Amino acid sequence: MTTPADAGSALAGAGLAATLSEALQDQSLERFERHRRVWAQNRALRVLNATLYERVARELPPRARGRWVELGSGPGFARDTIPGMELTDLVRAPWLDGQVNAEAMPYDDGSVGALVLFDVLHHLPSPRKFFEEATRVLAPGGRVVMCEPYISPVSYPVYKFFHDEPLDLSVDPLALEAGSGPARDPFDANQGIPTVLFGRGRRAFTQAFPALSIARVQYMSGFSCPASGGFSHGPFLPWALWSLLHRIDGAMPSALMRWLAFRMLVVLEKA
Repeated sequence: MTTPADAGSALAGAGLAATLSEALQDQSLERFERHRRVWAQNRALRVLNATLYERVARELPPRARGRWVELGSGPGFARDTIPGMELTDLVRAPWLDGQVNAEAMPYDDGSVGALVLFDVLHHLPSPRKFFEEATRVLAPGGRVVMCEPYISPVSYPVYKFFHDEPLDLSVDPLALEAGSGPARDPFDANQGIPTVLFGRGRRAFTQAFPALSIARVQYMSGFSCPASGGFSHGPFLPWALWSLLHRIDGAMPSALMRWLAFRMLVVLEKA
């Protein structure tokens, strides 16, 4: 099953040269266009992701800090929820504002107010290189705001056995140095990276990037996430039932969501 975590993540992440082979460019663009068609037909998927983007928007710093940039925008769904944010991706697409590599961003030091990654971190070949770049380009008080898959006791079997992206919780995300270059598929992924990095790997992250404080980690989206059907299936429930489930998810206490959530929000702030 392809969940909302697949919506956009052909991130600028296939190596330092922000280029793809033409075959991968065409393949990725075709996937984006397919996701845009599914998006238009799946009301539950739109509502689910709009809720998540609204949560992301609440964590953005004032625009006076600098430009807001989304990396790995893919199909461009953020446009409806966060107007004025620059949408970028490694893949060229007519609805995006630019082509940007997350590991070699074309921004001046201290010039960016916010970097938004929506289902992108777990696609990066080297998260370390991205966070080094984020430290460089963010202005003081600037933020990295990420919405990613969360591997909870409840979500684990869904992501492990019913999702088309691999899941490996044994990795050290900061040690990853995946192959890069025009032949690397930007959709290569490990859904476990965010959970590991900001769970048991949290101390290692803070030691590696002392300028990026972890301002918030929040667990979100319970059963309404897989019930939306994602991008590979229609909703598994009638709209009225799905909408009720979505409202129940939103009312769940945070202590319970730690055990059953499917998504996580991570907010980093530059000192």
